[in-house]
Amino acid sequence: MSDTPIRRVILDCDPGNGVPVTDIDDGLALGFLLEAEGIELELVTIVTGNTHRDTGYRVARTMLDDVGVDVPVCLGAATALLEPQDPWTDRRERARRDAKSAPFWQGVAPPRDYPLPEKADAAAEIAARVAAAPGKITIAAVGPLTNIAHALSLHPGLAEDVAEIIVMGGAFDVPGYFQELNFGVDPEAARQVIASGAPVTLVPLDVTIRTALRLRDVERLGTAGTKLASYLAKTTEPWVRHVERARGREGCALHDPLAAALLVDRGIARIERCTVDVELTGLTRARPLRWDADAVRLATGVDVPRHRPIDVVTDVDNDALVELLLRTLGA
Repeated sequence: MSDTPIRRVILDCDPGNGVPVTDIDDGLALGFLLEAEGIELELVTIVTGNTHRDTGYRVARTMLDDVGVDVPVCLGAATALLEPQDPWTDRRERARRDAKSAPFWQGVAPPRDYPLPEKADAAAEIAARVAAAPGKITIAAVGPLTNIAHALSLHPGLAEDVAEIIVMGGAFDVPGYFQELNFGVDPEAARQVIASGAPVTLVPLDVTIRTALRLRDVERLGTAGTKLASYLAKTTEPWVRHVERARGREGCALHDPLAAALLVDRGIARIERCTVDVELTGLTRARPLRWDADAVRLATGVDVPRHRPIDVVTDVDNDALVELLLRTLGA
């Protein structure tokens, strides 16, 4: 019997496995948490972001059923707190119409058409579980933070009761990116969570964009011989091929798997403690800012927030991350 302490986890996500020309990193994060030693994944909640909430729900249900795992899935927010959704919906649908990459998904079964739950109760379920077990529940939030913001409203003590919220989101300074998707889809929710006072670890695009899962890694995954590894290999390969064709980079970024992996091994990353806030206006809307509160030299006329500092990931060992991911998934 392992002496590894059990960490109870809620995964809040927007998965897209099996949907043509759609990122699959949520599915890799979900698979990792299902298999990782010391992790008890007790709930999956779905939010609109990488996919619409309804599609994400069906993706998660399909994946869990295909691999034979019984974890409850809750439907969450379909729209952001304030951010208009039409531009993000248009962006998402344009990507799906990439005729040059769509053939990569031939032979990949789409998510099944599960009936949707009558209630979108993800936020209520998150709030209730955290309130019932203070200090015991970790939230891995790898989609827009709408569900978590709603949960904070439903349970004002959530920031004190949650063990940790690990967030994949935000871009401090990434060339070509005014926004990162998770923060961009719901900037107000991102700011509420970051400024909540909860123990937060932020995994920004600045670091995740330097990670890569390559085709040779997917081939290793496909030889693991388990239903989970086979499902992930089959749904991941077309996304890697799309990224290599359309973006000219080798391998796809491991945005969400990095956040999940830090729940098991923080040693694969460099982490700094700093104060973070999220801009809500103008060209910098949805962009996080960070600073050391003890080292600010000039902020004349600026109302500098004084909320609790958080942990921010600033670097990662990609080889160690990939090896941890593949080893955990049995490759």
